[in-house]
Amino acid sequence: MTKAKSYLLALDIGTSSLKAGLFDLDDYRLILTDKEDYSYESSGLQMQLDPENIWRAFLAVTEKLRSHLGRVELVVPCVLSPSLIAMDESGNPLYPSIVHWDRRSLKQARKALLQIGREKFLSLAGNLPYPGGISLTSLLWIKEEEPDVFKRAFKFGHMNTFFLKRLTGNWSIDPTHASLTGLYHTLNRSGWIEEFAREFAIPFEKLPPVVECLEWVGKVTNEAASLCGLKSGTPVLMGSNDTSSAALGAGLLENGQILNISGSGELLAICLDQPLPDEKYYLRNHPLPNRWLIFDITTGGFAIEWFRSQFCREMNEEEFYNSYLDTLLKKKRKATVRFLPYLAGDRTSLAQKRASFSGLTLSSTREDCLYAVSEAILSRTRSFLTRMSKRIKLDFHIYLTGGRANQALLDYKRNRLPGFEIVVREDCALYGCAWMARKKFSREYYSDT
Repeated sequence: MTKAKSYLLALDIGTSSLKAGLFDLDDYRLILTDKEDYSYESSGLQMQLDPENIWRAFLAVTEKLRSHLGRVELVVPCVLSPSLIAMDESGNPLYPSIVHWDRRSLKQARKALLQIGREKFLSLAGNLPYPGGISLTSLLWIKEEEPDVFKRAFKFGHMNTFFLKRLTGNWSIDPTHASLTGLYHTLNRSGWIEEFAREFAIPFEKLPPVVECLEWVGKVTNEAASLCGLKSGTPVLMGSNDTSSAALGAGLLENGQILNISGSGELLAICLDQPLPDEKYYLRNHPLPNRWLIFDITTGGFAIEWFRSQFCREMNEEEFYNSYLDTLLKKKRKATVRFLPYLAGDRTSLAQKRASFSGLTLSSTREDCLYAVSEAILSRTRSFLTRMSKRIKLDFHIYLTGGRANQALLDYKRNRLPGFEIVVREDCALYGCAWMARKKFSREYYSDT
């Protein structure tokens, strides 16, 4: 009689969708995936998510997978960040989650930088307090602009803090998330910076416990099980940020290895074996000890989608991305129009940059403008690689993943990034969750024998 398979449920909770993957726990093979989309709210400098929409997306996905959930023996999430959430004692959100593209806290960012100093921020937290990109600034915005929310908040965390509290009943945040709060010892992975909490008058008890990515955070509660269909008592691994998990899934374990994510954002991440803080990029902890990730990000897919929604309204998404954009990228053409890709500002600048086209003439076409958007995104990738090649030895492979990673984009990048071999890796974030589970079980097995 054939033994019933046991599954790992991996969850990739991103800016615009929640994707679930079932892995066979015998060989960690991905069996099937499903996805549920949701929308973010954007107004002026503000960009936020309703945490309840993420929970509803989780319930919608688990409903689709319900026939398999009785055999799920382990859950591992990876979650977008920064994604600051103020929560009450039960873990219910008191305010929408302020996410990484948000720029409303520019005043608080400048004040925090003056208060602590550039060098101390870099030497302890590993990052400067960029608005939205480092969630300290969003927390300080709530403190000043929504004082009642700040006072009522029992905990401030990221989206994974909210999600895991709802799923397991336990408070937590992991080092990959904590390292983008501006309040965590990113360089030595040693916990919250008490000096910073005192300096900004943030009660230390409002910060959640830091749990390592490969440690158990708890078990699915009876209440959560009744809602989502998982078995009560199913163990849950802490997991990591989605980019960090994708780095694991792509195999970024050694110094100089490179991951390129083409999705709602265009992100380039490089693995380090020692911390190299710099004001020109972000530094975060890797899911594994004694490793770090640096990354640079532009509006990427947001910019492409903006262009589609404003200038190609006669096309649906499938026609635009699978035909029109693909054809544009395949053709060799001269860039006659330039684009500055700062539709959501610049995540590594305190200045409020704005996007713009230049070089327009009466003969310019929308194809010229769309090509300029694509070239601007790739130009930033190229300059980041050039800058980092002067500091560390880069691997010649670039692992490409994300929702926009199709053949046309692959060919386009191969032509524009000579000297690198670009390799597509699908579902890297989900495979990173599986990597963490496999590593955890292997480590526990050897420690017990």
